Amino acid sequence: MSVFSMLLEALRGGRKPQGSSRDVSLAAAITSGLYEVSQAMSSPAGEVQRSLDLITSATASILRVERCALLLEEPGVEHLVVRSMAGIPRGRPFEKYRQEIYRMVVVPVLTSGEGLIVSEGRPGADRQLVRLMRRLDVKGFLVAPVKGPAAAIGMMAAATPLDGRHLVDADLKLLSVMANFAAIVLENATLVARLDKKARKLTAIFEISKALNEETDPAVLLQLIVDRATELMGASSGSIIRVDRASGMLYIEAERGLGQAVKSALRLRIGEGVTGWVAREGRPVLVPDVRKDARYVEASPTVMSEMAVPVKRGTEVVGVINLDHYQVAGFTEEDLELLTAFGHVAAVALRHAHLMEDWTRKPDG
Repeated sequence: MSVFSMLLEALRGGRKPQGSSRDVSLAAAITSGLYEVSQAMSSPAGEVQRSLDLITSATASILRVERCALLLEEPGVEHLVVRSMAGIPRGRPFEKYRQEIYRMVVVPVLTSGEGLIVSEGRPGADRQLVRLMRRLDVKGFLVAPVKGPAAAIGMMAAATPLDGRHLVDADLKLLSVMANFAAIVLENATLVARLDKKARKLTAIFEISKALNEETDPAVLLQLIVDRATELMGASSGSIIRVDRASGMLYIEAERGLGQAVKSALRLRIGEGVTGWVAREGRPVLVPDVRKDARYVEASPTVMSEMAVPVKRGTEVVGVINLDHYQVAGFTEEDLELLTAFGHVAAVALRHAHLMEDWTRKPDG
């Protein structure tokens, strides 16, 4: 049996054909859906949202359901976030029953990694789920997990068959296939993003290395390092900070996104704040949520995450590179490793510019 025939049989729910017009309608839905899937899987890596939208639309077409939605995890957000939706718009009963949906549907699916069918005509249907289905004003729904490399990272849901049929295992299998397509798109996008970041990392380090041989102004070198680190890590702001051992204070030498006023006014002592901790301990640090870290000293209420690495002369910390982000968990361990490499480059830049000794003897202010 061909894939096309299998899909057609699954959509019939294993029942006998009801006439050629129905078969033509089902065939058209399958053809349209498969075309959208092919478009989604061949879309450029940068068009992730378009690919997800095509897969969601294809799912609604192939399953012949009133509505289909793709929900995914998002850093810093408790509940899954709707990334794509297709089908007939309805009211907002889902908002009203958000907690029940999360407890009775989302958690079991994400935890078990198994799909779920809720349908009036299904033998042994869970009564609580059937009551929830009625309150949501849907005529049966399916849920399939979207699986990442280690665990489920979201789910795909479909509700209310347009032909009034009862949902069956074959429907869930089809939904699971579509959820797998979505997972592949997301995984490919992640791999491409990592490769892109590595390419941009090499480009940035090459640019800085070239500047070390051509640029004699240390202020230009430090600004270049801050600019490239901020851009590469998608930070909201960044700075290179000088550690003044004589006064025990930290001074911003170059910044991106902070502004001159903050650069001039912000003063921290060694050991104070996240950057002060790095200056004292000589170790890099990643803070996914600054609101939960006692070391953090607020410079802006919009900052949600931060990371900082030392700039060293031998074992002595002479400076700190610091980056901020507006999102919780805005940086990864890979970002911290990359910023540490920038810290090494900054140390080389200071040595080449004969500025390392000047930094350790530079007067306050």
